[in-house]
Amino acid sequence: MTALTYLLAGMLVWGGIGWLVDHWVGTKGIFAGIGAVVGIGGGIYLIVRRLGA
Repeated sequence: MTALTYLLAGMLVWGGIGWLVDHWVGTKGIFAGIGAVVGIGGGIYLIVRRLGA
């Protein structure tokens, strides 16, 4: 359950930051997609680092 939480939280937080950047720059979803991918990568990093999976 913790691993799923790390993945979802990373995707939502970084995707949200990307959405804000999209809104500020005037693009449509480019940075939100990049942010979601970065968030998933960060979530995987945390899973490996903290849970040793």
